[in-house]
Amino acid sequence: MNDKDFDTVPDQTGGADDVYRSQPPGREGDAPRGMGHDSQGQLDFSFSTSVVRDFPEGLKNKHSINSPDNRNHVSNDHKEQSFCREVSERIHLLQATVFIEDAARYREICHRVDKRALQIYRMYQSNTIQRCRIVFIFVLHILAFFEYPSSLTLSSDIRFRGDGVSIPCGVTEGIELICLLFFVMDVIIKYWLIGFAQFRKKNWMIATVVVLTLSLIDWCVSIGFRCNEATRFRRIIRPFFIINYSNIMKKTVKCLQRTLPEVFRKLLLDATRNICVPGNYCFMNMLLAVIYNQFRGYFQTSMQSDLLRRRVGVRAAYEVLKETDRYSNISHAGLRHGVSLYNVKTIIEHADLPVHVKSALREDLDRKVTMSDDYFSLMEFQACFEAMETDPPQKQKPELRWFQNVWVRRLQRCVAHRVFGYFGNLVATANVIVIATELSLEYDKSLGGNTSNLNIVNFVFVVYYFVEQVVKFVAFGWKRYVYEYWNIFDGVITVILVITEFFAVGYYGFPLSGSKQVHDTPVVWNFVRIINILILFRLLRIIPNIKAMTIVAATLVDLVRNLKAFAGILIVIYYSFAIVGIEIFHNAITNTASNNTGLVFECGSYQQLEYWANNFDDFAAALVVLWDIMVVNNWRKVFMSRQKRRSCYISAITSICRQPCHREGHIQTAAHPFCTKSIDIHPPNIKPWIRVFIV
Repeated sequence: MNDKDFDTVPDQTGGADDVYRSQPPGREGDAPRGMGHDSQGQLDFSFSTSVVRDFPEGLKNKHSINSPDNRNHVSNDHKEQSFCREVSERIHLLQATVFIEDAARYREICHRVDKRALQIYRMYQSNTIQRCRIVFIFVLHILAFFEYPSSLTLSSDIRFRGDGVSIPCGVTEGIELICLLFFVMDVIIKYWLIGFAQFRKKNWMIATVVVLTLSLIDWCVSIGFRCNEATRFRRIIRPFFIINYSNIMKKTVKCLQRTLPEVFRKLLLDATRNICVPGNYCFMNMLLAVIYNQFRGYFQTSMQSDLLRRRVGVRAAYEVLKETDRYSNISHAGLRHGVSLYNVKTIIEHADLPVHVKSALREDLDRKVTMSDDYFSLMEFQACFEAMETDPPQKQKPELRWFQNVWVRRLQRCVAHRVFGYFGNLVATANVIVIATELSLEYDKSLGGNTSNLNIVNFVFVVYYFVEQVVKFVAFGWKRYVYEYWNIFDGVITVILVITEFFAVGYYGFPLSGSKQVHDTPVVWNFVRIINILILFRLLRIIPNIKAMTIVAATLVDLVRNLKAFAGILIVIYYSFAIVGIEIFHNAITNTASNNTGLVFECGSYQQLEYWANNFDDFAAALVVLWDIMVVNNWRKVFMSRQKRRSCYISAITSICRQPCHREGHIQTAAHPFCTKSIDIHPPNIKPWIRVFIV
């Protein structure tokens, strides 16, 4: 809701159409003494009995109203008192609304509570500003694909890469400066809202100031050198902003930080002599057990902290509303004590809460009205706002929209019957069986020609899939069709299949006609493989018809959904490692074979295997290399090719495990899972085994 709505004061004696009175002119920003404040304007729970902190001048030095000098000003004094009461009520309602919003989002209430600060605070915490933060974070990190060295090349293969697109100096730097200034303003506003006392307690905010300072200094250095500086340090620490603006990621980092001592002990155990084989075998299991053990305790502590913040916010809202009702006309009568139902409804309507939470709170208030009780005690107030724990309601399955035509209605009944789904699953299974049979009997012929039996069969099945989805869409309607996620999955796969077949037919013609036969071309191989993969994925549609598989699939989906924070940590690690790799290994590999055609490389080496596309020459290629290293895809070839050219850096960023066994002038790298043969090296050239630990 807009904060300007609080510029009007609720009239507790008026009807539903006369809810607000216009605001009289007054002093903005005066915080009521109903809730105390320190010098920073922050919340102080020393609640006093006064309503207004600063009375107007006409009330400060007034004498008895029976005095002859003041007898003519009695009516003016009553107006001023009414005005002070209205100002107090307006600010108290705004404070209570903000506290309820903080409680709903598990935020701390240690911030300024004067009117102007609360308005800025609500704007700072609004969904619009949150989306702006996401946009600026995305833009800041996507710049790595366009900054030097740019990823805008035809290929990451250094033999066919060509000259990439070179963006002039200052373009990406200007965009980066805008993003950094946005984060600077964000920190300044947050500091002004919470004050220095709270700011120095928040390590993440202090780290944000340090990162922004280093980034701006490094940015100035880049501009001073006209983008020709040796190292851009700010790019390495750039992923900090991804973690800083995600509460769940900060909790995950704190949990991982607690596991570091035990993980370090496991690393020492793994590197100890004579136990490397069992250490490597059990390392991942022990590491996982350590993280789970620490996260279990931290998860409990985190949940308790969130619950405490919610209850503190609700209690603060209650105390503020109680101060408001204490000086209302009804309270002066001494009838009831507590919080009026009308004020509770007001803050609920003005609070920025999810729709289902507001609905649950309204229902609870309606039940309160039926009990003929217009006031909430503390326990009733807290019980009412326990409705914020409710989960969003599940969507109701839309009703089937029946057509008037008799034949179309019969078609709808057939499509809506479960037998139609079973028949579709049977067809998908038969298609997969045909693909497996054809590939096992005639692999090269099935993949190499556009008129092969496999292509003809796939074309017929794809036509059936398309007709099936069109019939289901027409029979169910849009709302009923998209209600089930498996229909969306099936429809997306079918659309991609149809588009792929459309391009294949447009490129080579219909496979049934045989007018244009093409054999053993890379394009045909790619088309057939893509179609086969999509058909295999489409077989997953049978999962909803098997209860056990449905439970397993739902568990996996929930697991992926709950691991978003760990996925964010993985993105941060990938980003930083890729930038470090670019800074160290950029242009470390050159294509020497292009200048010397008679050059012979060692068997199994990086050059002989033509791993030219695996390099750190740009950000996109670096991400692919890191993925290959993580899945152990010939990482040793990539590593050794860089070691020869950047040995000084390798020694600084790798962990060295010395375990050579000297035997008659050579080293046998035994007792290590990565060693497969003896290496004959003269004793003076003996080097330790170097092992890279990738997080």
